[in-house]
Amino acid sequence: MALPWTEKYRPTRVKDFVGNGKALRQLDAWMASWTRGTPKKKAAFLHGPPGVGKTLCVELLAEKHAFDLISLDASNWRTTAALERVVGAASRQRPLVGARERLILLDELEGMSGTQDRGGIRTITSLTKKTGCPLVLIANDVWNPRFSSLRSSCHVIKFQRLPTRSIITYLRGICLREGITITEEALDIIAERVKGDLRSAITDLQALSQARSVLGSEDVDWLGHRDRKEAIFTVLSRVFNAETCREARRAVTVADVDYEMLFEWIYENVPTQLSNLRDLDDALDALSRADIYFRRVKRFQAWKLLTYALDQMTAGVATARQRTPRRWVSFKFPQRIQVMSRTRRERRLRRDLGLKLKAELHMGSNAIVREVLPYLKILFQNDPETATKLTEQFALDEKMVQYLTT
Repeated sequence: MALPWTEKYRPTRVKDFVGNGKALRQLDAWMASWTRGTPKKKAAFLHGPPGVGKTLCVELLAEKHAFDLISLDASNWRTTAALERVVGAASRQRPLVGARERLILLDELEGMSGTQDRGGIRTITSLTKKTGCPLVLIANDVWNPRFSSLRSSCHVIKFQRLPTRSIITYLRGICLREGITITEEALDIIAERVKGDLRSAITDLQALSQARSVLGSEDVDWLGHRDRKEAIFTVLSRVFNAETCREARRAVTVADVDYEMLFEWIYENVPTQLSNLRDLDDALDALSRADIYFRRVKRFQAWKLLTYALDQMTAGVATARQRTPRRWVSFKFPQRIQVMSRTRRERRLRRDLGLKLKAELHMGSNAIVREVLPYLKILFQNDPETATKLTEQFALDEKMVQYLTT
């Protein structure tokens, strides 16, 4: 059983917290003020982009100040009645003699601000004024208009995106512990593309390390410059452990990879995630139907068929789990993508050679790659004099010559 690295390398001490030192000091001072009495503002509202340590900061400081942390997902408590029953009661009850003072954390506050919010925000605003213990709220965007009254009653603390250099340093430490050799260029690519989200950077590094223990820039090219949504491990977990078809289907909309890449990840991991042979057969059958739809979409530009393909590769795979027990099994990097990453540089060189030689040889570049390059490699490896003449004639650069001579 393999732990997600976001948990395995989660800091356990305040001094190990990465970045956002100012926000940490502000929250630290606010918590400390509770040990001396009741501060003017009884609630703290933390905001900032995902993956920068807002929740972790609360957990570390709660332990430092000996608070008994009660952590709740705000999206699960939308109504006034539910909030009063759970949060209101906890905030008013005094701890038993000798027990630790409690601290209430309401995370993912955006989950309450949609059309399903039935008085929740108004109730939380009221609780921030009469709570008898520290109350911490967390959201990505504190400037949501629905939070206007809430902001004024809270101590607002801003968390910033983490600097790229801080992320690189943290990733380098993980690589040392895991025995991974990685180039600085590859670290730069991983760190820059996550836009300050350390959690996503760690997840990406773990995904890449499933393929190999030596990583260069060519091995991380597949990541591209995607919109940050949800890490691939989380998305796969949604597909393989979904209770409903709708839940599995939603994986496509929250995935941070396109549907073709998601298909590769699902296909690669079906055999290890579904141990029962009948379940595996049903899942592979669903994936085969998805593949047929994908091919028809591309061949006939029949985009209306795309939804059927997505249904098969998500809901079809999810519903195949009937007899396989639910347990954690680490996800594997797609082997086909691994092979493509390893050969990408070589394929790019072959393409460039084909384009460079097509005018001289009056042939298509693809035909040159198939029919001419194998003979050129033989000449370059066995006849240095001819190789020199051809290099000058075709104006080949150093990388092209190196490819042809190895």
